[in-house]
Amino acid sequence: MSSTRQRGRHHVRWYRKITPGHVVILGMAVVLLFLVYFGIQAARASSSLKLAASQAEVLQSQIVSGDDVSAKATLKELQESTARADQITGGGMWKLGAKLPFFGDNVEAVQTVARVTHNISTDALPPVVELSNKINLNTYSPRGGKVDIKAIEEISPNVGKVVTALTAARKELRGIDANSLLLPLRDPVSTIQEKVGSATAAADSANLAAKLLPDMLGQKGTRRYLLMVQNNAEIRSTGGIPGSIAILKAKNGKLSMGFQGSYQDLKQFTKPVLPMTRNEDRVFPPTLVTNLLDTTITPDFPRTAEIVTAMVEKGLDTKVDGVISVDPVALSYVLAGTGPVALTKTAIIDQNNAVELLLSQTYLLLKDPEQQDGVFELAARKIFDVVKAGRGEPRLVIDGLVRSARENRLMVWSTHKSEQALLTPSALSGQLSGNGGRVPHVGLYIGDAASTKMEYYLDYSTSLAVGRCLRGDVQELTTTTDLSSRAPEKLPKSVTGDGKYTPRGTMRLLLRFYSPYAGGFTSVKVDGKDQTVYADTHRGRNVTKVLLTVHPHQSYKITTSMISGPGEDGDPVFSTTPGVDPTPNDIEVKSACS
Repeated sequence: MSSTRQRGRHHVRWYRKITPGHVVILGMAVVLLFLVYFGIQAARASSSLKLAASQAEVLQSQIVSGDDVSAKATLKELQESTARADQITGGGMWKLGAKLPFFGDNVEAVQTVARVTHNISTDALPPVVELSNKINLNTYSPRGGKVDIKAIEEISPNVGKVVTALTAARKELRGIDANSLLLPLRDPVSTIQEKVGSATAAADSANLAAKLLPDMLGQKGTRRYLLMVQNNAEIRSTGGIPGSIAILKAKNGKLSMGFQGSYQDLKQFTKPVLPMTRNEDRVFPPTLVTNLLDTTITPDFPRTAEIVTAMVEKGLDTKVDGVISVDPVALSYVLAGTGPVALTKTAIIDQNNAVELLLSQTYLLLKDPEQQDGVFELAARKIFDVVKAGRGEPRLVIDGLVRSARENRLMVWSTHKSEQALLTPSALSGQLSGNGGRVPHVGLYIGDAASTKMEYYLDYSTSLAVGRCLRGDVQELTTTTDLSSRAPEKLPKSVTGDGKYTPRGTMRLLLRFYSPYAGGFTSVKVDGKDQTVYADTHRGRNVTKVLLTVHPHQSYKITTSMISGPGEDGDPVFSTTPGVDPTPNDIEVKSACS
């Protein structure tokens, strides 16, 4: 019996030796073992994902070139790599690790990336590879003046499947804050987010084209469109005045250009071609609906297109099915794909000189407005002809069009409601957001108030900053605009104007700032001095304005403070007028309420 007690006492003393310090050490050892295990497994998963990224690059080039045999082989290798990464990160230890504080977000991020990339390789890519000898950029490009509508219709269902898969993948990846991850994981995760985002955008564009092009290219009957080339040298909200117009014709995929002209062919109407709305009447001059040159004062391109369509019908006795707008910067992007184009025996236009030739040299060298308009018309026709013929690199031409759309330089509007419904949410619409929702939109739109061509020499940039998130998911927002003139001291009247509205050589600019829907401005400052805050509204958005006279080499700093509408807790978006320089547009910033 004493022996039994002795054993019991020994047993008790053994437990008393396990102190809290031992528990901490044991816990640290377990965590350390997990980190070692996770590090080894993460390295294996990372290796597979890097290999997959390389294989995806190869696959992309094979699809673009239409090499279906090689594409199928590469896809199989890609699926093996992504499956290996998904398998590695799908084990029980990884699931347990995802629940750990601090490290859990990192573990879960790697799991998500591995799972999403595998889903893309099994769901999004097979439909593309299946028709890789047909799904290439030549499908959407004209050849010999005609686009193959049947080829577009054949690939349309597969493109739709790709969009569905990529959209789901992008939604999952958007939930990861790459900047909050451990340093070694930030770049790989953000790179994959970026690549999936750009792939989704490209697939969306291809899907939109597949849905729209057959009918818009005249599959069911002849279509006519007004082509409008905006002139950024005389700046307006969506780019510039309509410097040149033309009628494009499409029938069964065959393209041609007919009438060409300028504002002189649609001189100012004595009566409005369409009635102005109450909001328009407060924000814009009446010439919005009587003068072609002022139709682009509104930053809402669909409204511009409606007005211009009415002008064409009344002034040219021509009905059109839609309006397409570009500017010289967009044309320069397209010329990067077509290569140089001969305007005359001695004059060549290319990606490097297009903007200067059309927006500066034309006005420095030619005094006659008709001759100036003639240069725009000739350039538009010649570039249209080479694109229609399929000259150059289709990939680069389409890249130029996509870039133009992202900078709001290429805009399309249709009179057909079903087509416009597809265009409205796309980058091509040029629509001014005004229907609320969770995303606060902020805008700065600039107009020449003196009928000059001085804005070729205008430099400006705006940044949008987010402040606090207030009650009701209202965000504080601030814009800072730096604006300056790089104009030389001496310029001809064809550039400066006759001095009637502003001293020759200066710019007279009207800046219209737009707050988010149902929001409003709290202050406007120019070089630190308070300005009047106006209470005008347009499509549910507060509009305030600043009028500036800018002398050569003079600069201004304009700051605005505002609040968003209630419930607008999404990432704010800033949009602006595209100028003569490449201009990022529709820029997102991180929400204060996320």
